[in-house]
Formats: sequence, structure tokens, C-alpha cells
Amino acid sequence: MVAMSGAATRSRSGAARMGSPAVPAGGLSAPRGVAAAEPWPRRVARPAPGVASTRAGWFAAARECAWLVAVGACAFVGVLLFGMLALDSGARPVPDATAVARVADGDTLWSVAARFAPDSDQRAVVGRIVELNRLGVDGVGLGRTLIVPAQRG
Repeated sequence: MVAMSGAATRSRSGAARMGSPAVPAGGLSAPRGVAAAEPWPRRVARPAPGVASTRAGWFAAARECAWLVAVGACAFVGVLLFGMLALDSGARPVPDATAVARVADGDTLWSVAARFAPDSDQRAVVGRIVELNRLGVDGVGLGRTLIVPAQRG
């Protein structure tokens, strides 16, 4: 090691030692008569794979995101329309008016519901018959009278 003027120390090859306090912030200057060169090779910052670093890459990522949002919105609207069609099945609500029906041979709650409220949702009418007559698991017997929802007209 050769000591030089100032606090910086250099090896015989002229390279500065790391951590030397006298090395200027911009690096060492080249000796006289030698073209100035970068003291260390500069590293070019490269983005990680899949990261949009250019304007074109950013636009491609934005297009892909917009495509996914559009597909999601179309799926949402499709499910919404399908649900609305299922709700509007054309069946009327269960009628408020009631009638008295006698159970004949071969009648079921479904056939009684279809006879007295043909335009209404049969499942809802059967539920209303069970509710009005407080029917249990045993069902209905032959000749029994039932209070049933009935359409007028």
C-alpha cells in the first residue's frame, strides 16, 4: 500500500479501497492522460417479471383488467335477469277469498289446489290449505271438508 496525500488510500493498481472517507461522492477521478471511466459498472434497474414497466405494458395490463371487469359485469347482469324471470313466473298470488271443499275419492291437496285456484302457484296454495285447516302429517281423509283459497269468477 502506498500512502498518498489526503485521507484516501489506493492499491498499486490505483483502485480505491472501499469505505475510504476521502473518496468523493461521484467516485474517483481518472489519472492524468487517461480517459475518465465509470468506477464501477452501472446496473440497469430491470422490473420483475410480469410488472408493467413501459407505457405499452401498462396499457396491456389495463386492457386485461378492463376485460375481466366487463366479463364479471355481464355475468352479474345475466344472473340478475335470470332471477327476475324466475320470480315472474306468471302465477298469481294465493287468493284471499276462501271456499269450502269436500274431499272426494282420489283427491290430493294438489288436485284441490288446482281445482280452486288454477292460476296461482300450486305450492303456495297447498301451503295455505294446510295452514287454514291445521293439517298434520296424517293428511286428509275421504269426505272431510276443507277451507281452501278460491279464485272468484
